[in-house]
Amino acid sequence: MPTQTVVEQTDIRLAEEAAAAAAEALAHASRQVHASEGRDIKAQADLDAETAMLDVLRSGSLPILSEERGADRQFSLDADGWIIDPLDGTMNFVRGIPVACTCVALWRGGAPVYGLIREHAREITWAGGVGHPATSNGEPCRCSQACDPAQAVLATGFPRCFDFSDSSMEAAMERFAAFKKVRMIGCAGLSLAWVAGGMMDIYCEDNVFLWDVAAGLAIVEAAGGVCQWRTPDSQFKTSVVAGSPELVSAMPLHPSPGE
Repeated sequence: MPTQTVVEQTDIRLAEEAAAAAAEALAHASRQVHASEGRDIKAQADLDAETAMLDVLRSGSLPILSEERGADRQFSLDADGWIIDPLDGTMNFVRGIPVACTCVALWRGGAPVYGLIREHAREITWAGGVGHPATSNGEPCRCSQACDPAQAVLATGFPRCFDFSDSSMEAAMERFAAFKKVRMIGCAGLSLAWVAGGMMDIYCEDNVFLWDVAAGLAIVEAAGGVCQWRTPDSQFKTSVVAGSPELVSAMPLHPSPGE
């Protein structure tokens, strides 16, 4: 995360308004699935929430990267912009599992500098970034200070592009075995928010999309955590480790192919 930047109150208000618009849309949205391919699904709710958010964010001047409609022509990871996931945890939402959220990240200087995550079922807003300490519904929150993986809770998941090959599964199981408990909630945004709140100690996932994690990365760092993440590829996929400094130091990113 850049050390010198200014996150204006106007940016924060815009993020808050966009998340609120998504929450309103999702409160009345259909849970009908309109597309399913492989391990990915798309619901009408995704599109409704995205439309509501874009109506708000387009009142500003920054280009947008969104899960459903992709990147604006002017969007670049080398410039300022918004990165949004209108509904993270679509399968949970469709099935009535109360673990889903909306993610809004302000991107600047090649990194997320402010994040806001709206946890819909509990009506909690997680937020934080450069110059803005992490909060949960306005109250300060902090990452855990867990040092020993054997006593820590790992949040993780299998992204939709996970290949489930023997080598991939062996690597995952080796990682999981180091921890006291492993939790897969099907929502990367909330996994990171809950790390920022100390409910979980560390989050890691390979080949996850940037819109799933950008907001959470900013919040975890604002909560006193450490984040390591790989430069996104042309499809905006990245790999992430985020949590207490000691745990992240003990569990660095997996090498990328060819390393």
